[in-house]
Amino acid sequence: MPESIPISIAKETQERYLRYALSVITSRALPDVRDGLKPVQRRILYAMQHELRLDFENKAKKCASIVGDVMGKYHPHGDSAIYEALVRMAQNWMMLVPLVHGQGNFGSIMGDSPGAFRYTEAKLAKAASYLMRELRQETVPLRYTFDNEHMEPVVLPAEFPNLLVNGSSGIAVGMATNIPPHNLGEVIRAAILLIDQPDASTAVIMDKIKGPDFPKGGKIISDRTTLRKIYECGNGSIKVQGEWKLEGAGTKKPQIVITSIPYAVNAGKLEGDIGAIIEARKLPQALGVTDESNEKDGFRITIDLKPDADPAMVMAYLYKNTQLQDTFSFNLTCLVPNESGSLIPRQITLKEMLQHFLDFRFDTVKKRFEYELRILKRRIHILEGFRIIFNALDEAIKIIRNSTGKKDAAEKLIARFELDADQTEAILESQLYKIATMEIQKILDELREKKKEAKRIQEILDSKTKLWGVIKDEMRILEETMGERRRTRMASDEDVLEFDEEAYIVRENTNLVLTRDGWIKRVGRLASIETTRVREGDEVIAVVPGSTLDHAVFFADDGTAYTMRMNEIPASSGYGEPITKFFKLDDQVKIVGAETTDPRFVPEETKPESKQDPAGPYLLSVTSAGYTLRTPFAPFRQASTKAGRRYVRLEEKDKVVMARVLRDEESIFLASANGHVIHFEINQINILSGAGKGVMGIKLADGDTCIGGALVGNRHDALTVETSGGITKEFRRGANPIVSRGGKGVEVVKRATLVKINPPPIDLVDWEVIGEPGDVKSKSGKNGQGKLFD
Repeated sequence: MPESIPISIAKETQERYLRYALSVITSRALPDVRDGLKPVQRRILYAMQHELRLDFENKAKKCASIVGDVMGKYHPHGDSAIYEALVRMAQNWMMLVPLVHGQGNFGSIMGDSPGAFRYTEAKLAKAASYLMRELRQETVPLRYTFDNEHMEPVVLPAEFPNLLVNGSSGIAVGMATNIPPHNLGEVIRAAILLIDQPDASTAVIMDKIKGPDFPKGGKIISDRTTLRKIYECGNGSIKVQGEWKLEGAGTKKPQIVITSIPYAVNAGKLEGDIGAIIEARKLPQALGVTDESNEKDGFRITIDLKPDADPAMVMAYLYKNTQLQDTFSFNLTCLVPNESGSLIPRQITLKEMLQHFLDFRFDTVKKRFEYELRILKRRIHILEGFRIIFNALDEAIKIIRNSTGKKDAAEKLIARFELDADQTEAILESQLYKIATMEIQKILDELREKKKEAKRIQEILDSKTKLWGVIKDEMRILEETMGERRRTRMASDEDVLEFDEEAYIVRENTNLVLTRDGWIKRVGRLASIETTRVREGDEVIAVVPGSTLDHAVFFADDGTAYTMRMNEIPASSGYGEPITKFFKLDDQVKIVGAETTDPRFVPEETKPESKQDPAGPYLLSVTSAGYTLRTPFAPFRQASTKAGRRYVRLEEKDKVVMARVLRDEESIFLASANGHVIHFEINQINILSGAGKGVMGIKLADGDTCIGGALVGNRHDALTVETSGGITKEFRRGANPIVSRGGKGVEVVKRATLVKINPPPIDLVDWEVIGEPGDVKSKSGKNGQGKLFD
């Protein structure tokens, strides 16, 4: 038996997972910035052309044949994945410029599934030729396939920026991509602009590229500034609406006709959602919805209205409550070549995406001309041999006639006329009558034309300016051939409906007051906590500042968060109202904290601690079982339903004892009922993308519970607790060193227990001295001018 070698399972698992992740990223999920294709798409197109000769002019073949060839020779993965990629490249509602021409059932925008590949047929679309027609000119490198039996191109010699034109989406390991399609004509004009003006800014490029251009239209209601920021950083989101028109205005049967929907929205589901809204009588002005789409009229969903209905109000409601208005999240991540030529995944800008394509196009066209020049020089060389032989044709014929064979003749011709092997082979293989007097003129004419063409190509290769000129000319011709009018409108001010809930709210600064028993109220000014009225035996646990247009978030001890607009909280000088009047809280559930979404106090987004983490700010939660976790606060900024949103996953009998949005805090104290206190850094707590169980903050003995804690930062630096004996104990940052998370902590009492965490004083905002975001003043702090939040 071979000798076994012990290895670390952790190290081996890590190495294998990294190899798997790299394989998914580079070989499956992310597109190449140069041709805009994922490996499976590239292999499908190459197999259709190289193996099956399925050019657009030829007859289509069964998709089963295509899938079989791709899977057997190029892409050793599941047939369903290959077929899905093939189908998507043929769907004109997903691809702005389809690369495959499908025949049969390839699905529909209504959500219908495509037929099985044994029933459908396909061939290359005309546009695919512009990605591959330079393959035979040695413009791109080839590599062996997985079984070393065939060759495949590393990248296709694309003649237009396919990644921008058709977009791409995919999920890899630890990263994803979501690139929208763009108008081909606009993209080509932007590329030409960048050739002429390499230092052009994104704003200048956007004079050519207005924004995404989705296959089935719609309108983009995000402004130019938002788009520019997205194109400059490589990520962000825009809002896209479907378009509509009114038919039968003034009649007894007016109709709203929806003529387009946002990109990638399932039209069948959308129709069902609208129908459900009408059936539930949430939109009493609408009577019914019908799908009237057909080949003649195109996409068409009609909504029957009451005669006196306001169509704008109906559409405003549908935009808010259905996917008729949707958000498209940009993530311009793709594989880009580094300095050594290797492909690495990177999130890039619009300008970088265009520049990478242009660099690739320059190299491709240069290699094409170099190939053509090699072919020309080879032909010129042969023609030169014919010319030499013609000048002594009788002698050459005599040498050939007196030779013992082809080899002997070749050796004698080379010795006599100083020819090389290639020239001699061409002479011996030709019919001698072609070198006779009547044909020599054709040879000389061809020689002259070939030399002239070779000189022209050499001049182009010697001049970057001329080479770029050829590229621009070819791109202009391609634009004239394939360019189409823009399908997606950039919405104007007139397109935005005037149905705005916030329009009826008076914008003003206010304070939310939350009590321990779950009563809430809104007050404009609050001089001190002691002056506000609360029910007997109750006490204020939080005062949350904000604008009436912003929201307040309440955190319950069962791990549920509830969000409502500040304006909806009852304004009162009395006790206020119980929160159970607005949300469905289970029995015995209590609110443990509240936060504002006002960006002046809680920034909308902060830089993540690492590239793998979601953006901040983060919500820190602590449970009675001693678990801690950090999650993004962003999902809780919008109003919730009465059922709320989950922010912690709790075990049975566990509950949340602390929930706070982190600002400048660096560490945290946690205390247990049995008298243990631990102090550790906040960055030891994992950041989760959503609700989870978390990690151990303090290790508890059997029967012990965590009663809460205190955050340590610029504003507060101590934990204050009360014991069962009525004694107050304080633990400060400097006096209590930081240890590792997950320990038992220090035993601070032996013959008593800890019963209560005394929270730090509540900061009250002085609205008279409030400044810009990040400069909010507080009456607490030094001289009444300390910063409330950073």
